[in-house]
Order: sequence, then C-alpha cells, then structure tokens
Amino acid sequence: MSDAHVRETLAKLSSRPPAEWVAQLEKEFPDDPAMRRQALLWLHADQHAMDDERDPRSLGESAQQRYELAVCLDTGATASVWQAFDRKLGRNVAIKVFHDQSESDAIEQVIAEAQAASDVISEHVVRVLDVHDGEARPYIVMEIVGEYDPERGEVVLGTAASSCPPIDIDEIARWVMHVARGVHDAHLRNVFHRDLKPQNVLITPITRRARVADFGLAVSGASEHVGHPAMTLVKRGPAGPVSVRGTPEYMAPEQASGLPLALDARTAGDRAVLLAVDIWGLGAIAYELLAGRPPWSATEDFAAWEIAASGQRPRVPERTVKGARIPARLRRIVDKAMATDPRARYASAAQVANELQAYLGRRPTTLDRSRALRFGLWCRRNPQLALTALIAVVLTLLVFGTHATVTRLRGERNALREEVAAQTAEQLRLATSVQQTRSDLGATQLKLAAERQSLANLERSIGEDRRSYDLLMAAKEKALRDANTATHQLLDQLEAAKLDRQAAEQARATYEQLSAETRREAERAAKDRDHVRKDLDTARAERDAGVVQRDRLTEALHQAQEELARLKSNLPVAR
Repeated sequence: MSDAHVRETLAKLSSRPPAEWVAQLEKEFPDDPAMRRQALLWLHADQHAMDDERDPRSLGESAQQRYELAVCLDTGATASVWQAFDRKLGRNVAIKVFHDQSESDAIEQVIAEAQAASDVISEHVVRVLDVHDGEARPYIVMEIVGEYDPERGEVVLGTAASSCPPIDIDEIARWVMHVARGVHDAHLRNVFHRDLKPQNVLITPITRRARVADFGLAVSGASEHVGHPAMTLVKRGPAGPVSVRGTPEYMAPEQASGLPLALDARTAGDRAVLLAVDIWGLGAIAYELLAGRPPWSATEDFAAWEIAASGQRPRVPERTVKGARIPARLRRIVDKAMATDPRARYASAAQVANELQAYLGRRPTTLDRSRALRFGLWCRRNPQLALTALIAVVLTLLVFGTHATVTRLRGERNALREEVAAQTAEQLRLATSVQQTRSDLGATQLKLAAERQSLANLERSIGEDRRSYDLLMAAKEKALRDANTATHQLLDQLEAAKLDRQAAEQARATYEQLSAETRREAERAAKDRDHVRKDLDTARAERDAGVVQRDRLTEALHQAQEELARLKSNLPVAR
C-alpha cells in the first residue's frame, strides 16, 4: 500500500467524526491491525493539533534543538506520547507532550510527581529522564522500552500487557512479580502510582520482562481507543471533600469511595493508604491477565467505580479464558492482594513479589500452611534429592521387609520341619496300621471264602430239601387224589346202601367228617408249603409233619377201608 493512499485515506477520515474512525479504518485496512492503530494515533494527534493553537511537535526552541519527534506512539485526552531522538545523548526516547487544553492544576501535580518519579531507578520501571514545565508546553522525557531483534535487524518496541497475550500462567505471575518489584522500588522513594493496570505495564518483546510505565502519572489521560480512561472526581464525603481518582475498572474499594484531596506520602497514615491502593492495583493486574477482564465492569444501572465502592469483592476464577486451571496457590495470593479491607492485604509490594517468586520457585508462600503441600513443593523443587530420599526410604523398607521376610521364612521352615517329622511319624504309624489292616483283610478274606463255601453248601442243601419237598408234595397230592377217588367210590357204595339209611347216614357223616379233615389237612399242607418256601427250617418241619400226616391219612384211609369193608359185610345181601 503506497504512502499516497494512506495520506489520502487519513485526509478523508479527518473530516469525519472521531466516532466513525475505528469502523472506517477496519474497512480500509482489514488485514493490517498495526496500520489501523498507527493511523488512529495520527488522526488523534492531528485532531489535538487542530485544537491547539500551536503545533504539537513544538516543544520550544531549546527542546527542539535537542529532541527530534518521529512517530506518535499514543495519544489521549491530556497528552500524546511520541518516539523521539535525543541528539545530545544519541539515543531514542519517549516524550509525553501535554495538550494546551489540559488543566493546569492537574498538569502541575503530574509534573511534580514526575519529578519525584525521576529518582526511581529500577529495572522494572520505565525511568523518567527529564521533566519540562516551561517554554512552549510541558513534557516528560522517558526511556523507551524496546529490544533489538536480530531476525528483523531493528529495534522492536515493547507492548502493553493488555495487548500482549501471556504464554502461560507462570508468565503472568512473573510479570506481576516484576511490576511488584518496580512498585516497591518506587515506594522506597515515596512515589506511588495509584493507577496500576495492564495498560501501564510494558512487556519487552524479546526477554518478555514487565516494566511499569507512567509511574506517578495516575491522572494522565489514557488512550481513547486502547484500555480504559482515567478519571478524577471530587465529591463531598463524611469528613469533607474527597477525590475519586484513577481508572474505574481497576479502583480499590477505598479508592472508589474517595480519598482525601491531599495525601502526604511522608506521613505513616497516608503512606499506608497509598501503599494499599497500589497493592490492590497489583492484584487487579493479575486478575485481568488471568480472568481476561478487569475486576469491575459497568452495568446499565451503575458505573464501574460505584460497583467498586459498594464493598463487593471480585473472586479470581478457577480457570483462565483459555480454559487452563489457575493454581489455588496463585489464586490465594491474588485474593489477599485484592482484599476488601486494606489492612488484610500485603504490607508491601515486596511481599507480593516475594510471594510470587516463591510460587514460581515452587517454594511455600506465607499462605501455604499445609505440611503435605510444603513437602510436595520441596519434592518438586528438589526432584533429584527427593528421588534419592525416596529410593533410600524404599531401600530401608526393603531391608526391613527382607529381614522380616527372612525371619518369617525361618520360622515357617522350622514349623515345616516339625510338621515333616510329625508327618513322617504319622506315615510310619499309618504304614504299620496298613500292614495290620492288610493282615486282618487276608484273614477276613479267608473267613469270607469259608463263609462263601458254607453258603454254597447251604444252597445245595436247600436245593435238595426243595426237591424232597416237591417230591413230598407230589406224593401228598397223589394221596389226596387217591383219597378223593376212594371217597367217590365210598359215596357210590353208600348211595347203593340206601336201605340202611341210618347206617349209611352215619357212615356218610363219618365220611364227611373225614373228608373235611382231609380238606383242612390239605389247606394246612398248602400253607405249610408256602412257609417252607420262605424258610428252610420251616419247610423241613412241614416235611416231617407231611410225612406224619401222610401216615395218619394212610392209617385213616385203612381205617376207612376197613370200616367200609365192615359196613359192606354188615349190609344185608340183596334179595
């Protein structure tokens, strides 16, 4: 893009209202944010030049001979910052030139504080080199924050912490620690900032170290397009007029409520008030860098400074904007620095720096009282020593464990030996018992063999008895059949002897009695046969009884035959 096009664009925008500048620049330079920023600075500088009766580059004849203003770095309601070349010392500096319309009382106070800040020499503070309040217009000469970049081959200027994203949470803690060191060095000179915020902290581009800018210039106008403008408000308090001075989004509660118009840093009471305000400012810087937003934000109903004066206490979130978890140790430090009661905050900026240094060095802070946490920090701080101690403890435990194991194994070995001896004796006893059992088993087997032989003999005897019984039963049945036949014959004979009824009936009665007895004997014999089948001894007895019964029946039969013969002989011969 040519310089002519840039000049033409700036000329067109200068005729438009300032409220439209940002939107128009985004359209003209959509891919070049650096150009948009520089063009906005030029437009503000030109506007202030039009409002001033004199050229903003005009610092007076003597200053013009020494300083050559080159590039406008920033501009605000009360002043603009220029990069200039110091011809006398041959170096680049930053010059803050105040506008003509700036309030004279405020400029005088700023100049006085800048003169006091010129005594502050610290590697973490942008040093004030010179202050002029006469001739054309007042201005302050400060060292310019920049580093030589070997890759680009030029000096690169520092960037405000508000527009320089930190690499990680530790870098945020490191930046706030650097700021706290610089603030403490200024406090030693009785110089207090009263407007600490990320916009007043410059980060070097290469080493990324933080340095406090505009020290002691809390009422200076901040850029209208970057950050939050400072304010000065005078109001009546319970004890008289008070001033609300600073940037509303970063004010301490007591600062937002109003501080006395005149504070003397040489008195203990006023010094404690100013110191507590700057301690809060350190916490506010850490809060915004961690949370991505200032501690206070205006709402539809209340301004930011009114919310700050209400006594609320902003709590540091547990995670950053990128989602990283904020360590509890760091949150405790920030919470204490931003305590609502000034007496509950750190007593000095050096304490804040020391706490952050302990946090970065993995050392316990004054808020880390847990023994477990302190031991964990010691282990992280001394990993090799902790590992050695851990190995020593493990080895000691192994030695004691091994000794206990050996002792236990020895006891178990002795117990096993005793158990083996007892098992051996038991085995011998069992072997003897087995031998005796085997002997008894042999004898028992012989007895069983004899019993088997006896049973076999008994079975053969029973078989013979059964055969004898069967023969007996067959003979008995044959005898019964014969008796039945004889009875039938007798009946026939009796039927023929009808004439002698009495004798015949008597003979018939006798015969029926004998027949009934025979049947009963037959049934008894059948029952005996069943009993014989169940028990051999009973069968034998039944056999004997059958033999006797047979004999008796035979005798009865003979008697019946004899009686029949006698009856026949007594019967009269038929005529």
